[in-house]
Amino acid sequence: MELLPGDRENLAIQTRGGPEKHEVTGWVLISPLSKEDAGEYECHASNAKGEATASAKIHVVETLHEIALTKDDGAEL
Repeated sequence: MELLPGDRENLAIQTRGGPEKHEVTGWVLISPLSKEDAGEYECHASNAKGEATASAKIHVVETLHEIALTKDDGAEL
């Protein structure tokens, strides 16, 4: 079973107008963050003008030493 944002107590979805006229900016707040929150998250939006989707992956680390210093293509961060 897939949980929806309202099913999780540590997840909040926020939106606000902007940055440009007729635009909306949205974000997700996960607090507290735990290893179980790792994974891919998707955003789906639609209105009379069309649809848009975006996705992002969250990797949760215990220490700063676990953060990769290079991207998948080998370039330094």
